Amino acid sequence: MRPAPERNLALAASLVLALAGLGRPEARAADRTAPGKPLPDSVLAAVGEQRRISVADFRRSWAQVSPPSRPDTLTPQTAREFLQLLIGKEVLAEAALRERWVWTREESASYVATRDHLVLQAAMERPLAEARAGLERDGATDPTAVGIAARDSAVARLHAEFDRGVLERLARAFAAAPKPPADSGVFAQLRTLGRNPELDPRDSLAIVARTTAGDYHVRDLMAWWGTLSPLARPRVENAEQMRDLAKNALFERELRRQAAALGLERSPKIVAELDRLREYFAVSHLVDREVYQALPMDSVTLRRFYEGHREEYDIPTRVRVLRLVLPTRADASRMAARLREPAEAESLAASAKRQRLDYTADLTAETDGAGFAQAMRAGTGGVIGPDSASGGWAVARVLAVLPPRPRGFDEARTLVEHQWYGVEGERRMVELIERLRRAARVRVNEHALARIAPR
Repeated sequence: MRPAPERNLALAASLVLALAGLGRPEARAADRTAPGKPLPDSVLAAVGEQRRISVADFRRSWAQVSPPSRPDTLTPQTAREFLQLLIGKEVLAEAALRERWVWTREESASYVATRDHLVLQAAMERPLAEARAGLERDGATDPTAVGIAARDSAVARLHAEFDRGVLERLARAFAAAPKPPADSGVFAQLRTLGRNPELDPRDSLAIVARTTAGDYHVRDLMAWWGTLSPLARPRVENAEQMRDLAKNALFERELRRQAAALGLERSPKIVAELDRLREYFAVSHLVDREVYQALPMDSVTLRRFYEGHREEYDIPTRVRVLRLVLPTRADASRMAARLREPAEAESLAASAKRQRLDYTADLTAETDGAGFAQAMRAGTGGVIGPDSASGGWAVARVLAVLPPRPRGFDEARTLVEHQWYGVEGERRMVELIERLRRAARVRVNEHALARIAPR
Protein backbone atom coordinates (compact mmCIF):
# COMPACT_ATOMS: atom_id res chain seq x y z
CA MET A 1 0.00 0.00 0.00
CA ARG A 2 1.17 3.50 -0.77
CA PRO A 3 1.53 5.94 2.11
CA ALA A 4 -1.33 8.44 2.26
CA PRO A 5 0.49 11.52 0.87
CA GLU A 6 1.67 9.61 -2.19
CA ARG A 7 -1.82 8.24 -2.72
CA ASN A 8 -3.23 11.77 -2.69
CA LEU A 9 -0.68 12.89 -5.27
CA ALA A 10 -1.54 9.87 -7.38
CA LEU A 11 -5.17 10.96 -7.25
CA ALA A 12 -4.15 14.34 -8.64
CA ALA A 13 -2.03 12.72 -11.32
CA SER A 14 -4.81 10.44 -12.50
CA LEU A 15 -7.52 13.10 -12.55
CA VAL A 16 -5.74 16.26 -13.62
CA LEU A 17 -6.33 15.64 -17.32
CA ALA A 18 -9.95 14.66 -16.72
CA LEU A 19 -10.47 17.89 -14.80
CA ALA A 20 -8.78 20.07 -17.45
CA GLY A 21 -11.26 22.71 -18.51
CA LEU A 22 -13.66 22.40 -15.58
CA GLY A 23 -12.83 25.91 -14.44
CA ARG A 24 -14.58 28.90 -16.00
CA PRO A 25 -12.12 31.19 -17.80
CA GLU A 26 -14.84 33.77 -18.31
CA ALA A 27 -15.17 34.13 -14.54
CA ARG A 28 -11.48 34.44 -13.77
CA ALA A 29 -11.15 38.02 -14.93
CA ALA A 30 -13.80 39.09 -12.43
CA ASP A 31 -12.03 37.12 -9.70
CA ARG A 32 -8.61 38.71 -10.23
CA THR A 33 -7.06 40.23 -7.18
CA ALA A 34 -4.10 42.56 -7.04
CA PRO A 35 -0.94 40.91 -5.65
CA GLY A 36 -0.75 41.21 -1.87
CA LYS A 37 -4.47 41.82 -1.38
CA PRO A 38 -6.57 39.15 0.37
CA LEU A 39 -8.55 36.83 -1.87
CA PRO A 40 -12.32 37.37 -1.78
CA ASP A 41 -14.50 34.76 -0.07
CA SER A 42 -15.67 33.54 -3.49
CA VAL A 43 -12.11 32.43 -4.36
CA LEU A 44 -10.42 29.44 -2.74
CA ALA A 45 -7.00 29.73 -4.38
CA ALA A 46 -4.98 31.75 -6.87
CA VAL A 47 -2.31 30.38 -9.19
CA GLY A 48 -0.11 33.06 -10.68
CA GLU A 49 -1.71 36.41 -11.43
CA GLN A 50 -4.69 35.28 -13.51
CA ARG A 51 -5.84 31.76 -12.68
CA ARG A 52 -8.43 31.46 -9.91
CA ILE A 53 -10.27 28.54 -8.31
CA SER A 54 -13.62 29.77 -7.07
CA VAL A 55 -15.93 28.08 -4.59
CA ALA A 56 -18.29 27.39 -7.51
CA ASP A 57 -15.43 25.79 -9.49
CA PHE A 58 -14.63 23.55 -6.52
CA ARG A 59 -18.22 22.40 -6.00
CA ARG A 60 -18.80 21.80 -9.71
CA SER A 61 -15.58 19.79 -10.04
CA TRP A 62 -16.35 17.77 -6.90
CA ALA A 63 -19.77 16.87 -8.31
CA GLN A 64 -18.30 15.75 -11.64
CA VAL A 65 -15.85 13.27 -10.11
CA SER A 66 -17.29 10.16 -8.47
CA PRO A 67 -15.80 7.90 -5.79
CA PRO A 68 -13.42 6.11 -5.67
CA SER A 69 -11.63 8.70 -7.83
CA ARG A 70 -12.33 11.22 -5.08
CA PRO A 71 -13.09 10.75 -1.36
CA ASP A 72 -16.60 9.62 -0.45
CA THR A 73 -17.37 12.54 1.83
CA LEU A 74 -16.41 16.20 1.99
CA THR A 75 -14.51 16.87 5.20
CA PRO A 76 -11.97 19.59 6.02
CA GLN A 77 -9.17 17.16 5.15
CA THR A 78 -10.70 15.86 1.89
CA ALA A 79 -11.62 19.41 0.88
CA ARG A 80 -7.99 20.46 1.26
CA GLU A 81 -6.80 17.39 -0.68
CA PHE A 82 -9.25 18.02 -3.51
CA LEU A 83 -8.28 21.68 -3.65
CA GLN A 84 -4.65 20.58 -4.05
CA LEU A 85 -5.76 18.49 -7.00
CA LEU A 86 -7.43 21.52 -8.60
CA ILE A 87 -4.35 23.64 -7.90
CA GLY A 88 -2.25 20.98 -9.64
CA LYS A 89 -4.56 21.18 -12.63
CA GLU A 90 -4.23 24.97 -12.78
CA VAL A 91 -0.44 24.84 -12.39
CA LEU A 92 -0.23 22.32 -15.21
CA ALA A 93 -2.49 24.39 -17.45
CA GLU A 94 -0.56 27.59 -16.75
CA ALA A 95 2.70 25.90 -17.76
CA ALA A 96 1.18 24.30 -20.85
CA LEU A 97 -0.32 27.56 -22.13
CA ARG A 98 3.04 29.34 -21.92
CA GLU A 99 4.21 27.23 -24.86
CA ARG A 100 3.11 26.95 -28.48
CA TRP A 101 1.97 23.52 -29.61
CA VAL A 102 1.37 22.02 -33.04
CA TRP A 103 -2.03 20.37 -32.97
CA THR A 104 -2.53 16.94 -34.47
CA ARG A 105 -4.90 16.52 -37.39
CA GLU A 106 -7.42 14.91 -35.04
CA GLU A 107 -7.22 17.82 -32.59
CA SER A 108 -7.74 20.37 -35.36
CA ALA A 109 -10.74 18.45 -36.65
CA SER A 110 -12.14 18.15 -33.12
CA TYR A 111 -11.74 21.89 -32.54
CA VAL A 112 -13.49 22.81 -35.79
CA ALA A 113 -16.30 20.32 -35.14
CA THR A 114 -16.77 21.57 -31.56
CA ARG A 115 -16.83 25.21 -32.65
CA ASP A 116 -19.36 24.42 -35.39
CA HIS A 117 -21.56 22.46 -32.99
CA LEU A 118 -21.52 25.22 -30.36
CA VAL A 119 -22.38 27.92 -32.90
CA LEU A 120 -25.28 25.92 -34.37
CA GLN A 121 -26.50 25.03 -30.89
CA ALA A 122 -26.52 28.70 -29.92
CA ALA A 123 -28.30 29.67 -33.16
CA MET A 124 -30.96 27.03 -32.45
CA GLU A 125 -31.86 28.33 -29.01
CA ARG A 126 -34.27 31.07 -30.07
CA PRO A 127 -36.10 29.13 -32.87
CA LEU A 128 -36.55 26.14 -30.59
CA ALA A 129 -37.81 28.30 -27.71
CA GLU A 130 -40.35 29.97 -29.98
CA ALA A 131 -41.50 26.64 -31.44
CA ARG A 132 -41.73 25.07 -27.98
CA ALA A 133 -43.82 27.94 -26.66
CA GLY A 134 -46.21 27.62 -29.60
CA LEU A 135 -46.61 23.87 -29.23
CA GLU A 136 -47.03 24.03 -25.46
CA ARG A 137 -50.05 26.27 -25.99
CA ASP A 138 -51.52 23.37 -27.97
CA GLY A 139 -50.49 20.82 -25.34
CA ALA A 140 -47.61 19.29 -27.34
CA THR A 141 -44.07 19.00 -25.95
CA ASP A 142 -42.42 16.24 -28.04
CA PRO A 143 -38.80 17.32 -28.80
CA THR A 144 -38.99 15.97 -32.37
CA ALA A 145 -42.16 17.96 -33.01
CA VAL A 146 -40.48 21.08 -31.58
CA GLY A 147 -37.53 20.67 -33.96
CA ILE A 148 -39.79 20.15 -36.98
CA ALA A 149 -41.89 23.18 -36.03
CA ALA A 150 -38.79 25.36 -35.70
CA ARG A 151 -37.52 24.16 -39.08
CA ASP A 152 -40.85 24.67 -40.85
CA SER A 153 -41.22 28.18 -39.43
CA ALA A 154 -37.77 29.14 -40.68
CA VAL A 155 -38.43 27.69 -44.14
CA ALA A 156 -41.81 29.44 -44.29
CA ARG A 157 -40.13 32.80 -43.54
CA LEU A 158 -37.83 32.13 -46.49
CA HIS A 159 -40.91 31.67 -48.75
CA ALA A 160 -39.29 28.53 -50.14
CA GLU A 161 -40.73 27.20 -53.40
CA PHE A 162 -39.59 23.65 -54.18
CA ASP A 163 -39.23 22.19 -57.67
CA ARG A 164 -41.33 19.01 -57.65
CA GLY A 165 -39.56 17.53 -60.66
CA VAL A 166 -36.12 17.98 -59.13
CA LEU A 167 -37.32 16.50 -55.83
CA GLU A 168 -38.68 13.41 -57.63
CA ARG A 169 -35.44 12.85 -59.58
CA LEU A 170 -33.38 13.21 -56.42
CA ALA A 171 -35.72 10.88 -54.50
CA ARG A 172 -35.30 8.16 -57.12
CA ALA A 173 -31.52 8.44 -56.91
CA PHE A 174 -31.54 8.40 -53.10
CA ALA A 175 -33.95 5.44 -53.00
CA ALA A 176 -31.66 3.49 -55.37
CA ALA A 177 -28.71 3.85 -53.01
CA PRO A 178 -27.74 0.44 -51.54
CA LYS A 179 -28.91 -0.51 -48.07
CA PRO A 180 -26.48 -2.19 -45.68
CA PRO A 181 -27.39 -5.82 -44.87
CA ALA A 182 -28.96 -6.12 -41.44
CA ASP A 183 -26.33 -8.64 -40.33
CA SER A 184 -23.32 -6.65 -41.57
CA GLY A 185 -20.72 -5.27 -39.19
CA VAL A 186 -20.47 -1.61 -38.16
CA PHE A 187 -17.64 -0.79 -40.56
CA ALA A 188 -19.42 -2.49 -43.45
CA GLN A 189 -22.56 -0.49 -42.67
CA LEU A 190 -20.55 2.74 -42.52
CA ARG A 191 -19.01 2.02 -45.92
CA THR A 192 -22.43 1.41 -47.46
CA LEU A 193 -24.16 4.33 -45.78
CA GLY A 194 -21.25 6.62 -46.63
CA ARG A 195 -21.72 6.18 -50.38
CA ASN A 196 -23.44 9.12 -52.07
CA PRO A 197 -26.44 8.63 -54.36
CA GLU A 198 -25.52 8.49 -58.05
CA LEU A 199 -26.98 11.65 -59.60
CA ASP A 200 -27.07 12.81 -63.18
CA PRO A 201 -24.17 15.31 -63.45
CA ARG A 202 -26.54 17.68 -65.25
CA ASP A 203 -28.61 17.96 -62.07
CA SER A 204 -25.75 19.57 -60.16
CA LEU A 205 -26.87 23.08 -61.14
CA ALA A 206 -30.58 22.30 -60.87
CA ILE A 207 -32.50 24.40 -58.36
CA VAL A 208 -34.09 22.46 -55.51
CA ALA A 209 -35.81 25.52 -54.01
CA ARG A 210 -36.08 29.24 -54.61
CA THR A 211 -36.03 31.36 -51.45
CA THR A 212 -35.78 34.99 -50.45
CA ALA A 213 -32.22 34.19 -49.26
CA GLY A 214 -31.25 32.90 -52.72
CA ASP A 215 -31.62 29.78 -54.81
CA TYR A 216 -30.68 26.42 -53.31
CA HIS A 217 -29.05 24.08 -55.84
CA VAL A 218 -28.59 20.33 -55.92
CA ARG A 219 -24.85 20.85 -55.47
CA ASP A 220 -25.58 22.79 -52.25
CA LEU A 221 -27.77 19.97 -50.98
CA MET A 222 -25.17 17.31 -51.78
CA ALA A 223 -22.39 19.33 -50.14
CA TRP A 224 -24.50 19.54 -46.98
CA TRP A 225 -25.33 15.81 -47.22
CA GLY A 226 -21.61 15.08 -47.25
CA THR A 227 -21.18 16.77 -43.85
CA LEU A 228 -23.65 14.43 -42.15
CA SER A 229 -22.47 11.36 -40.29
CA PRO A 230 -23.38 8.25 -42.32
CA LEU A 231 -25.19 6.87 -39.28
CA ALA A 232 -27.30 10.05 -38.99
CA ARG A 233 -28.38 10.21 -42.64
CA PRO A 234 -32.11 9.60 -43.06
CA ARG A 235 -33.31 7.09 -45.61
CA VAL A 236 -35.10 8.85 -48.50
CA GLU A 237 -37.62 6.88 -50.55
CA ASN A 238 -39.98 9.47 -52.05
CA ALA A 239 -40.35 13.13 -53.02
CA GLU A 240 -41.96 14.17 -49.72
CA GLN A 241 -39.06 12.78 -47.74
CA MET A 242 -36.75 14.55 -50.17
CA ARG A 243 -38.58 17.81 -49.46
CA ASP A 244 -38.08 17.29 -45.72
CA LEU A 245 -34.39 16.66 -46.31
CA ALA A 246 -34.10 19.87 -48.32
CA LYS A 247 -35.94 21.73 -45.55
CA ASN A 248 -33.37 20.47 -43.04
CA ALA A 249 -30.58 21.75 -45.26
CA LEU A 250 -32.25 25.15 -45.74
CA PHE A 251 -32.86 25.46 -42.01
CA GLU A 252 -29.21 24.81 -41.24
CA ARG A 253 -28.12 27.33 -43.89
CA GLU A 254 -30.38 29.93 -42.34
CA LEU A 255 -29.08 29.17 -38.84
CA ARG A 256 -25.51 29.62 -40.06
CA ARG A 257 -26.42 32.91 -41.73
CA GLN A 258 -27.99 34.22 -38.54
CA ALA A 259 -25.06 32.97 -36.43
CA ALA A 260 -22.61 34.85 -38.64
CA ALA A 261 -24.75 38.01 -38.57
CA LEU A 262 -24.99 37.92 -34.77
CA GLY A 263 -21.32 37.02 -34.29
CA LEU A 264 -22.26 34.04 -32.11
CA GLU A 265 -18.79 32.54 -32.47
CA ARG A 266 -17.48 35.48 -30.43
CA SER A 267 -20.04 35.13 -27.64
CA PRO A 268 -18.48 34.77 -24.16
CA LYS A 269 -19.97 31.32 -23.61
CA ILE A 270 -18.58 29.86 -26.85
CA VAL A 271 -15.22 31.60 -26.45
CA ALA A 272 -14.93 30.10 -22.96
CA GLU A 273 -15.77 26.60 -24.21
CA LEU A 274 -13.18 26.85 -26.97
CA ASP A 275 -10.61 28.22 -24.50
CA ARG A 276 -11.19 25.12 -22.37
CA LEU A 277 -10.64 22.87 -25.37
CA ARG A 278 -7.41 24.66 -26.33
CA GLU A 279 -6.27 24.32 -22.72
CA TYR A 280 -7.01 20.61 -22.76
CA PHE A 281 -4.95 20.16 -25.94
CA ALA A 282 -2.04 22.13 -24.46
CA VAL A 283 -2.06 20.10 -21.23
CA SER A 284 -2.25 16.85 -23.20
CA HIS A 285 0.79 17.83 -25.26
CA LEU A 286 2.77 18.89 -22.20
CA VAL A 287 2.01 15.66 -20.35
CA ASP A 288 2.78 13.57 -23.42
CA ARG A 289 6.17 15.25 -23.85
CA GLU A 290 7.19 15.38 -20.19
CA VAL A 291 5.72 12.08 -19.03
CA TYR A 292 4.99 9.54 -21.72
CA GLN A 293 7.40 10.17 -24.59
CA ALA A 294 10.36 9.59 -22.27
CA LEU A 295 8.82 6.53 -20.66
CA PRO A 296 11.17 3.55 -21.31
CA MET A 297 9.37 0.49 -22.72
CA ASP A 298 12.36 -1.73 -23.58
CA SER A 299 12.50 -5.41 -22.67
CA VAL A 300 15.08 -4.94 -19.90
CA THR A 301 12.94 -2.32 -18.13
CA LEU A 302 9.75 -4.33 -18.53
CA ARG A 303 11.36 -7.57 -17.32
CA ARG A 304 12.73 -5.81 -14.24
CA PHE A 305 9.22 -4.53 -13.45
CA TYR A 306 7.78 -8.00 -14.08
CA GLU A 307 10.23 -9.59 -11.64
CA GLY A 308 9.14 -7.15 -8.95
CA HIS A 309 5.44 -7.93 -9.51
CA ARG A 310 5.61 -11.53 -10.72
CA GLU A 311 2.80 -12.84 -8.49
CA GLU A 312 0.38 -10.22 -9.84
CA TYR A 313 0.42 -11.93 -13.23
CA ASP A 314 -0.40 -15.42 -11.95
CA ILE A 315 -3.41 -17.00 -13.61
CA PRO A 316 -5.96 -17.74 -10.85
CA THR A 317 -8.08 -20.85 -10.43
CA ARG A 318 -10.51 -21.10 -13.33
CA VAL A 319 -13.59 -23.15 -14.07
CA ARG A 320 -14.03 -24.04 -17.74
CA VAL A 321 -17.66 -24.46 -18.74
CA LEU A 322 -19.66 -25.27 -21.85
CA ARG A 323 -22.30 -22.52 -21.74
CA LEU A 324 -25.34 -21.96 -23.94
CA VAL A 325 -28.09 -19.33 -23.86
CA LEU A 326 -31.57 -20.44 -24.95
CA PRO A 327 -34.58 -18.22 -25.68
CA THR A 328 -36.93 -19.76 -23.08
CA ARG A 329 -36.60 -21.43 -19.70
CA ALA A 330 -38.20 -24.58 -21.10
CA ASP A 331 -35.58 -24.75 -23.88
CA ALA A 332 -32.82 -24.24 -21.31
CA SER A 333 -34.23 -27.00 -19.07
CA ARG A 334 -34.23 -29.45 -21.99
CA MET A 335 -30.65 -28.45 -22.84
CA ALA A 336 -29.62 -28.95 -19.17
CA ALA A 337 -30.94 -32.53 -19.38
CA ARG A 338 -28.84 -33.14 -22.51
CA LEU A 339 -25.72 -31.64 -20.92
CA ARG A 340 -25.97 -34.03 -17.99
CA GLU A 341 -25.12 -36.82 -20.42
CA PRO A 342 -21.34 -36.74 -21.12
CA ALA A 343 -21.77 -38.07 -24.67
CA GLU A 344 -24.38 -35.40 -25.48
CA ALA A 345 -22.16 -32.62 -24.10
CA GLU A 346 -19.19 -33.90 -26.11
CA SER A 347 -21.32 -34.08 -29.27
CA LEU A 348 -22.52 -30.49 -28.81
CA ALA A 349 -18.99 -29.21 -28.32
CA ALA A 350 -17.74 -31.09 -31.41
CA SER A 351 -20.65 -29.80 -33.53
CA ALA A 352 -19.95 -26.21 -32.45
CA LYS A 353 -16.25 -26.64 -33.25
CA ARG A 354 -17.06 -27.83 -36.80
CA GLN A 355 -19.11 -24.65 -37.26
CA ARG A 356 -16.21 -22.59 -35.86
CA LEU A 357 -18.24 -21.69 -32.79
CA ASP A 358 -16.89 -21.73 -29.26
CA TYR A 359 -19.36 -22.19 -26.42
CA THR A 360 -16.69 -22.62 -23.75
CA ALA A 361 -15.83 -19.95 -21.21
CA ASP A 362 -13.43 -19.66 -18.26
CA LEU A 363 -14.89 -18.28 -15.03
CA THR A 364 -12.79 -16.83 -12.21
CA ALA A 365 -13.66 -15.36 -8.85
CA GLU A 366 -12.60 -11.93 -10.17
CA THR A 367 -14.56 -11.96 -13.46
CA ASP A 368 -17.75 -13.70 -12.32
CA GLY A 369 -17.83 -14.31 -8.59
CA ALA A 370 -21.34 -15.77 -8.43
CA GLY A 371 -20.94 -17.98 -11.50
CA PHE A 372 -17.53 -19.19 -10.36
CA ALA A 373 -18.83 -20.14 -6.91
CA GLN A 374 -21.84 -21.92 -8.43
CA ALA A 375 -19.61 -23.89 -10.84
CA MET A 376 -17.16 -24.82 -8.09
CA ARG A 377 -20.04 -26.20 -6.01
CA ALA A 378 -21.29 -28.23 -8.98
CA GLY A 379 -17.84 -29.71 -9.66
CA THR A 380 -16.52 -31.27 -12.85
CA GLY A 381 -19.39 -32.79 -14.87
CA GLY A 382 -21.99 -30.80 -12.97
CA VAL A 383 -24.67 -28.76 -14.74
CA ILE A 384 -25.78 -25.34 -13.55
CA GLY A 385 -28.87 -23.43 -14.60
CA PRO A 386 -31.20 -22.50 -16.12
CA ASP A 387 -30.39 -18.98 -14.99
CA SER A 388 -31.82 -15.75 -16.36
CA ALA A 389 -29.28 -14.11 -18.68
CA SER A 390 -29.08 -11.35 -21.24
CA GLY A 391 -30.90 -12.67 -24.30
CA GLY A 392 -32.63 -15.60 -22.61
CA TRP A 393 -31.78 -18.41 -20.19
CA ALA A 394 -28.27 -19.77 -19.60
CA VAL A 395 -27.29 -23.33 -18.84
CA ALA A 396 -23.75 -24.70 -18.49
CA ARG A 397 -21.80 -27.92 -17.89
CA VAL A 398 -18.57 -27.74 -15.87
CA LEU A 399 -15.83 -29.21 -18.05
CA ALA A 400 -12.84 -28.77 -15.77
CA VAL A 401 -11.43 -26.95 -12.77
CA LEU A 402 -8.08 -25.50 -13.84
CA PRO A 403 -5.58 -24.87 -11.03
CA PRO A 404 -3.71 -21.57 -10.72
CA ARG A 405 -0.36 -21.21 -12.48
CA PRO A 406 2.27 -18.51 -13.00
CA ARG A 407 2.59 -16.58 -16.24
CA GLY A 408 6.04 -16.30 -17.78
CA PHE A 409 7.30 -12.90 -18.93
CA ASP A 410 6.62 -13.55 -22.61
CA GLU A 411 3.05 -14.62 -21.91
CA ALA A 412 2.44 -11.68 -19.57
CA ARG A 413 4.26 -9.02 -21.60
CA THR A 414 1.16 -7.16 -22.79
CA LEU A 415 -0.15 -7.00 -19.20
CA VAL A 416 3.26 -5.87 -17.97
CA GLU A 417 3.42 -3.09 -20.55
CA HIS A 418 -0.03 -1.86 -19.56
CA GLN A 419 0.70 -1.86 -15.83
CA TRP A 420 4.15 -0.31 -16.22
CA TYR A 421 2.72 2.43 -18.42
CA GLY A 422 0.13 3.25 -15.75
CA VAL A 423 2.34 2.98 -12.67
CA GLU A 424 5.44 4.72 -14.02
CA GLY A 425 3.36 7.23 -15.96
CA GLU A 426 1.52 8.13 -12.75
CA ARG A 427 4.79 8.53 -10.85
CA ARG A 428 6.23 10.81 -13.52
CA MET A 429 2.99 12.79 -13.62
CA VAL A 430 3.24 13.35 -9.87
CA GLU A 431 6.83 14.53 -10.26
CA LEU A 432 5.84 16.92 -13.06
CA ILE A 433 3.04 18.48 -10.99
CA GLU A 434 5.33 18.82 -7.96
CA ARG A 435 8.07 20.43 -10.05
CA LEU A 436 5.70 22.93 -11.63
CA ARG A 437 4.05 23.62 -8.28
CA ARG A 438 7.40 24.59 -6.72
CA ALA A 439 7.97 27.12 -9.49
CA ALA A 440 4.44 28.58 -9.36
CA ARG A 441 3.01 31.29 -7.13
CA VAL A 442 0.07 29.75 -5.26
CA ARG A 443 -2.13 31.40 -2.66
CA VAL A 444 -4.82 29.56 -0.68
CA ASN A 445 -7.73 31.36 0.97
CA GLU A 446 -7.83 29.48 4.28
CA HIS A 447 -10.94 31.32 5.46
CA ALA A 448 -12.94 30.36 2.35
CA LEU A 449 -11.58 26.80 2.48
CA ALA A 450 -12.74 26.39 6.08
CA ARG A 451 -16.28 27.31 5.00
CA ILE A 452 -16.38 24.62 2.29
CA ALA A 453 -16.48 21.79 4.84
CA PRO A 454 -16.84 23.12 8.40
CA ARG A 455 -15.84 20.77 11.18
